[in-house]
Amino acid sequence: MQFYDFGKYRIDVANRELLLDGKHIPLTQKCFEILLFLIENRDRMLKKDEILNVVWTENFVEEANLAQHIYMIRKVLKENGDERNYIETIPKFGYRFIGEVKEISARDLAATNFPNQSVNAFYVNGNSNGSFPNQLTSPDKDETQEKIALPSRKKTLSLFSTIAIALILFSLFSFVGYKLYSNYNSAPQTAQFDSIAILPFNQIGGAKNEKLGLGIADTLISKLSNQKEVSIAPTSSIIQYLEEAQDNPIKVGEKLRTDYVLTGTIQKDHNIVRVNVQLIDVKKKVPVWSEKFDAEFSDMFTLQDKVFEHVANRLSIKTNEASEFIAENKHTDNFEAYQAYTMGLFHWDERTEQSLSKAAEYFEKAIEKDPKYAIAHALLADTYSLMVFFNLGHLPKDEYIAKAKQMGNRALELNPKSSEALTALALISLYEENTNKAFYLYKKAIEINPNNANARQRYAWMLTYNNNLEDAIKEMKFAQRTRPSSRLANTNLAYFLYLDKKPEEALAFCKKAIEISPSVPETRIMLAQIYEQMGEHDKAIGELEKTSKEPELRKTSLTILSRIQAKQGNKKKAIKTLKEATKKPETTNLDYETATAYLHIGDKKQAVKILSESKDKDLTLFTKIAHDYNLDPLRKMPEFNQIMSKIQSRGDEKKKEKSEDDGA
Repeated sequence: MQFYDFGKYRIDVANRELLLDGKHIPLTQKCFEILLFLIENRDRMLKKDEILNVVWTENFVEEANLAQHIYMIRKVLKENGDERNYIETIPKFGYRFIGEVKEISARDLAATNFPNQSVNAFYVNGNSNGSFPNQLTSPDKDETQEKIALPSRKKTLSLFSTIAIALILFSLFSFVGYKLYSNYNSAPQTAQFDSIAILPFNQIGGAKNEKLGLGIADTLISKLSNQKEVSIAPTSSIIQYLEEAQDNPIKVGEKLRTDYVLTGTIQKDHNIVRVNVQLIDVKKKVPVWSEKFDAEFSDMFTLQDKVFEHVANRLSIKTNEASEFIAENKHTDNFEAYQAYTMGLFHWDERTEQSLSKAAEYFEKAIEKDPKYAIAHALLADTYSLMVFFNLGHLPKDEYIAKAKQMGNRALELNPKSSEALTALALISLYEENTNKAFYLYKKAIEINPNNANARQRYAWMLTYNNNLEDAIKEMKFAQRTRPSSRLANTNLAYFLYLDKKPEEALAFCKKAIEISPSVPETRIMLAQIYEQMGEHDKAIGELEKTSKEPELRKTSLTILSRIQAKQGNKKKAIKTLKEATKKPETTNLDYETATAYLHIGDKKQAVKILSESKDKDLTLFTKIAHDYNLDPLRKMPEFNQIMSKIQSRGDEKKKEKSEDDGA
């Protein structure tokens, strides 16, 4: 073992710790590696590229990332009472460690502190706070036969010597006892906060499997989500940060808008796995605490439970209800099934036809390895339901619906409190226009797991179908807070605010969605309509010009453009544009857009006719008719009210029909 002392601090190389007077000082993994590398090369200036290549061996990161970590190191050192600057910045070159460093071996350290004891007598396994472990390890017989014992005494020991030795012995064991007592009984530091993101864990050394680190994070997210005290960012939010999570966890926390981030590393040594976990304050940009856990690699699930218990305790999250939740939501004891599940989870969140097909394959493999794997059944059901709802996949819809119901019901047999299974079955019920059942299933899913962002977002849409826009916005805001880096969550919230006639607020979320995914043209169409609502017609037309070149969206863009031209007073140009937009063949249903274009051109009768004859069964049409400001000029017309009544009665008939079929 090796140690480096500088100022008030000590670097424990073996246990990868920064210590201050024997106490552990939390430092992120990358910050520790940078500090150690600077100290080991303190006799020379280090180029920025050299540091980046050593610390970030597999990923390309920018120099700004390194500067941020240097800032964090300096901040931690100064916040613990040492105002000296140990790291010198060499302009346009790099950095150099300028503090005085004393290199100490483990044997030298033991000889200094306990001159009459063996080195191994007080060797300490790494623990959570740098204090003494739960028990001291015994000496290695091959290295020394020395025991922890008093120096040999002459038979004629003086009273003074006896008292002195007794005092030394008493002091030693009092110190050890105090450390042990402190380790067991000191109350952990807690922090008041509303949200936390648990990031994918990083593997150190050996063959790496990034999905393993994601799987551990997902397990913790699942176990910590069943409480209302702290908002836990869902796996679907953090999944895109597999690389960035370890390079700059604070930046990820800022993007996710959480108060804290929980990050960790996994290090495998033969059959033992060491996990380091750190909680980082995003606002203050410093670690709050860290923990270490060791377990056999074959017993990864026990390790996850151990990490959960410590994290829940540190966060002051109630564990009595959570313990019951863990028992009911246990993932699997089959490691191959677990690996397949994490791979499926990765592809499931991408939401493309190809990725959903891959997700289904991995979830099926997980179920094959463990037929009682409830969460795998649930997400396989959700994968099939997404294929149905978005018209994806190569199988007939009826087959996907049957598969989704089969997997969802099987998941509920295995775990009656599977929030994910209920969410999947609710989407199928919505597709089948059984809105009563969909409402019930979404509400139950959220009741079981308040942090189920998918259920929240889909439930928000259900509320708009029920003409409850106010509550829908509340639900969508919750979904957006838990998934702030989701294009879909930001776009949906922008659309709801647009319907609520709050374009300025909608604009911010729509721009955020474009920042996340600049290449999605549908989001720019939403942005154009927000500008239109704000009266900034030139900006709206500019956005539509960007999307009108997309073959699938050309007609949509031209129809909206026609409406804007009419609002600008250029009716002739609007009519010409509308004729171009409505040329056959019709590739998509544009009844609403066409009706509003005719309305603002001045032809109310044609607008009412199009809406009354619309064959669009999409429930979003009702949402637009009920709330969109573009139709306000029609709202006092009896014909328009008849359209509203017709759509509502059709929905009520469907509800009644489905309720009778379900025996509800």
